[in-house]
Amino acid sequence: MKALILTLLTTLLVQGGNLGSGMMAAHILAAEGRGELAAAQLWPTAMAYFLLFGLNDAMLYFTAGKHYPPRHTFAVGLIGGVFCAIVAVLIAGGVVIPLAYADYRPEIQNLAFMMLGIIPLHILGMVCQETLRGHGRLGLWNLQRILLAAGYPVAIAVAWAMGYGTVEGLGLSYMAAHVLPMLLPLIFIIRKGWFGVTAPRPVFGRVLAYGARIHVSGLINQVNTRLDQMLIATALDPRSLGLYVVATSLAQVPATLANSVAMVAFPRACATADSEERKQLVGLYFRLTLALTLSGSLVLGALAPIFLRYMFGVDFVDAANLTRILLVGGLLVTMREFLFLAFKAFDRTFSLSASEALLLAVNAGVLSLAVPKYGLMGAALAYCAVRMVQVGYLAFMAHRQLGLGLRQMLVPTAADKAAVLHLKDTLRGRLAR
Repeated sequence: MKALILTLLTTLLVQGGNLGSGMMAAHILAAEGRGELAAAQLWPTAMAYFLLFGLNDAMLYFTAGKHYPPRHTFAVGLIGGVFCAIVAVLIAGGVVIPLAYADYRPEIQNLAFMMLGIIPLHILGMVCQETLRGHGRLGLWNLQRILLAAGYPVAIAVAWAMGYGTVEGLGLSYMAAHVLPMLLPLIFIIRKGWFGVTAPRPVFGRVLAYGARIHVSGLINQVNTRLDQMLIATALDPRSLGLYVVATSLAQVPATLANSVAMVAFPRACATADSEERKQLVGLYFRLTLALTLSGSLVLGALAPIFLRYMFGVDFVDAANLTRILLVGGLLVTMREFLFLAFKAFDRTFSLSASEALLLAVNAGVLSLAVPKYGLMGAALAYCAVRMVQVGYLAFMAHRQLGLGLRQMLVPTAADKAAVLHLKDTLRGRLAR
């Protein structure tokens, strides 16, 4: 529970940093400029996720399970990460950006090219980050998260103070904020002797094969996650994208806080050999996550206009109802992520790929009809509807393939009470110090 408390407290700080950077960008740029910034960030960051090749999950799985010497596992992640980053930069710079930004003003096109630098920072940062988490170094892992979240608002403040409070200035600030969070864990990995550049061929084969299986679902998931913004950026104006991005960032606060529970639960589930114990562990953390997300969503939904007015500015108050709908979608995403966790912990990843393929087909069809006709509200309703379909499919497959039924996931047990009491006592002890 100490790791869980540390991660939850860190997530609060991370959310504070993320909201701080979002508020600063919204006040400096207003809705239209915020939409242009989101558009410039969209494809470079998307390409980093698209070509990650499941290396983050592979690092966590094989490091936590202690399958191979740490330097061998890390070598696969490092070499694979460099290769994936080079391929992603070439594809994005040569094909994607010229096509995706053809209708944007030249400044935004140039910014998108410059932000290709985020791709290696992101991919290698994820390899280092998940290596730390797999080794149980949650203190440093959480510090890395804090540095990234805090670094962006600091970089924005510096850019604004120097007279670069523009879309271009804030975009480059975002990229600069990723440098230190990548270097810090890399230095620690080198000092611990986990750094390596070579590994036996069987290690490469097994680690990359696991990553490839995860990548199929991860790739489709990233397309699904960003498809709404991609269509809004294409079919609507930059102001609409700005409103949608702000509403999404506010609606994701409860889900992000709750997902920090999943970050702790996954390596523990991977390290648990007994199948029944693994199911109990997934169910326990799922119920805790659901309670956190639901309570946070109710508060944010009730106070959405106030939060938007005073945190982001009057220009964003129109996104209140949009935020409320997206909060429902955030609750569904939380349920989906924990079902994902269960399949990955049991190394049954084919169902994840099937569920993401199902979601992509439904998502593309619904969004292509809803966004042009109903605008932002159509995008938000589609977001909820398609994720409800996916949660239903995953719940059915979890019962069929893993023997993990809704009763095990939703019905509280004596272990829940014991865990809550232990959490309460631990927090009380820390506050009393």
